[in-house]
Amino acid sequence: MTDRDLARDVGLLLRFALDHTVTPARHDTYNRLFDRYTTDPELRTAFEETAAGLGVRTLAADRTTGLVLSAEVDSPLAVADTTPWLRISSAGDRMVYGVALGGAAAWCYPTARSVREPGTRRVSAIDVDRLIREHAAAVEAGEAELPAGLGPAWEQYSVHRKQIAVTKNTGQLKRGCTVKMCEEVLGMLAAFGLLVADRTVPPPRPDLRVWRSTDRFRAHVAAGGGPLAWQTIVNSGISALEEEDA
Repeated sequence: MTDRDLARDVGLLLRFALDHTVTPARHDTYNRLFDRYTTDPELRTAFEETAAGLGVRTLAADRTTGLVLSAEVDSPLAVADTTPWLRISSAGDRMVYGVALGGAAAWCYPTARSVREPGTRRVSAIDVDRLIREHAAAVEAGEAELPAGLGPAWEQYSVHRKQIAVTKNTGQLKRGCTVKMCEEVLGMLAAFGLLVADRTVPPPRPDLRVWRSTDRFRAHVAAGGGPLAWQTIVNSGISALEEEDA
């Protein structure tokens, strides 16, 4: 194989890996390249070096999901704009979304075992919101501890935001209530293939959906340090945001 052939195959493999809608099991070329990635050290090394140069690393390699990648914050491939899913107009909004993101990870992967073993779990915005508020109540009662630096985020979520607020005319959830914001977070995770819609059960409300976690999401949670309930929040930049606002 020439250097040109190797460069082409690395580029194709990276292209497939960045598209969560494509899997080796459903795409012949991706399947062939995935086989080579797992058996050919030359291709694997070239791929990892190219990915590293772009600020990307491989979290998992599985035939069902393909290559699961994660981009560093300063990578040109990192998601820099979340406005298609999250409507952030203040520091408080960012905090609430961060707590909701951590709650989604905690609901889907509550134990060390769950993050190690393949499997999916059903989740809705109601589930995530309930888990967060139950934990907030435990913190308030002195039955649980809150990681340092997260006090303002918790207060913003559990004190300053309504759990449910609906419009007068349609009865739809209003923007800014925590259940609606949890739903927006779940929708963003689904856009990146971390959740999929589960249509086998009715939704808890007409304006909410039921989701199911994926092994791709599990790989991301595992790479973030395991299933600690609020690991995702710690890594979400909330603490840094608080320091900037101080």
